[in-house]
Amino acid sequence: MAITVILDHPLTQTYMAHSALLVVKLLALSPMATMTWVNTGWFPDAEAVRRAYLSELKNLAPFWIVGALYVTTRPTTDIGISLFRMFTAARMILILGYATKPISPVFTDFALILSYVITCYMSMYVVYYYRTAI
Repeated sequence: MAITVILDHPLTQTYMAHSALLVVKLLALSPMATMTWVNTGWFPDAEAVRRAYLSELKNLAPFWIVGALYVTTRPTTDIGISLFRMFTAARMILILGYATKPISPVFTDFALILSYVITCYMSMYVVYYYRTAI
């Protein structure tokens, strides 16, 4: 079985664009902590920024790996694009909940669970698709 990843396919482009957005969000955490310090003169909740950064690292790495593998399984384009968009939206909601706290914990908990379920779904889809290799 030959695997072909077509770079101008909408699913591949969506994966790459959302991966890049998530990197930008991850990189924005350090300046966010600095801006908090400059504006207030102290870190009111530096631990929250640290937790947000660690959460992102722990959740984005598996997403990037599994997302790239998921693209190779030729899933339905609409479902794949929806999964990438929902994951990105969920992680954006989480960062707002961690860093600025304008969002109810109910929404941030749902976003955390949703991002986890999406990564698990894509992982299981990849395992099922390549099950003959096991």
